[in-house]
Amino acid sequence: MKKRLGVVQSILGPETDFRGVFRGEDAVQIEGFFEGELYVKSDVYVAEKSTVKATIHAHRVIVSGEVIGDIEALQTVTVTQTGRVYGNITGNELHVEPGGLYKGNVNMDVVSNYNDYEGMAKFVR
Repeated sequence: MKKRLGVVQSILGPETDFRGVFRGEDAVQIEGFFEGELYVKSDVYVAEKSTVKATIHAHRVIVSGEVIGDIEALQTVTVTQTGRVYGNITGNELHVEPGGLYKGNVNMDVVSNYNDYEGMAKFVR
């Protein structure tokens, strides 16, 4: 992945096939297949050759692979030049690089979904 926002503590490798609910405090990078729900208090990175069929709740999200599902970020959602997102995005900022693909609706009213960053605590247990 080209852009890094923080230190990744958890990696779901390229041969990983995970289905279910993932909850965590620290940044996670997905390089394989993930289906379900992600609740991460930090950042989520979707690597170039990965596929995520999930609802993602995180601080920041960078998509270089494919996401099929909704993304809720307290800060920025970035779709890189190789990224593809099919779903709704809620966040403070949305960046779609040239070549990136996004199909869905955008809601920039993050405050109505989470009063503050601590609102994410209900997702991470």
